[in-house]
Amino acid sequence: TTMKLDRNLNADGRGKYGLVLNRKIKEIEEKYGTAAGTAGFAVREALKTLASFGVTDWGDTTETEFFLIRLKDTYAGGALHTYASYAVRDGQVEYGREAMEMAKRSGEFHPNCKKPD
Repeated sequence: TTMKLDRNLNADGRGKYGLVLNRKIKEIEEKYGTAAGTAGFAVREALKTLASFGVTDWGDTTETEFFLIRLKDTYAGGALHTYASYAVRDGQVEYGREAMEMAKRSGEFHPNCKKPD
């Protein structure tokens, strides 16, 4: 079976996963509070709704843990290059090429390259 990155399969260009900015959620809660009728409350309710449909995954178990790397991360290029080479070695050449294309525009080659925070 040939694998492809979801972002290259979907008409909207979205990948398999989205990203919830947990620090932003905390900022909203701190700025607006979490009482009923506040933005913080609305955000919490939205997250509860997503969770009730099984849409969120916090990676907080051995089975679900993950490590997210943004392309602008200084260290992303090496990680993606290695990932791509392992995919090719495993026979997933097209998938490996797609990952390598991401590697080529990541890390020090990304216009917004920065150390992770």
